[in-house]
Amino acid sequence: MDMQDDKAIIKALKSQESSVLSPDFNTRLMGKVYLAAEKRKKRAYILSLCFLSAVSLGLIAMGIYLLKDYLPSDYTIHFPSFKNLLGSLSRYGFGFYIAFLILILVGLDTYFRQLLNKRKNHKYNHYN
Repeated sequence: MDMQDDKAIIKALKSQESSVLSPDFNTRLMGKVYLAAEKRKKRAYILSLCFLSAVSLGLIAMGIYLLKDYLPSDYTIHFPSFKNLLGSLSRYGFGFYIAFLILILVGLDTYFRQLLNKRKNHKYNHYN
């Protein structure tokens, strides 16, 4: 019985016409694959920026919280050479200054990592 079922299936498959793919099928398919890969890269980049922003804001909030609640109100930093400069800065101004420096450093890190990745991709594509 199995042999006859197999022969019937083979006969049915042979009797059907084979469908012919359009000439630009591969081009359209590869275009869709590249588009999906590009969307995935863009989504990963946006998610990393969101995560980086959330972490930066968390660090700023934690710094402000620590400055506000855990340091005494008469806490001052005494540097002899910067006495006039630091005397004009408030506690929060100094915190915002440090947060701003952190954001600049994180931005520079992101920028240089992108340059490094572009160079690696360029070298990889050059050899292929």
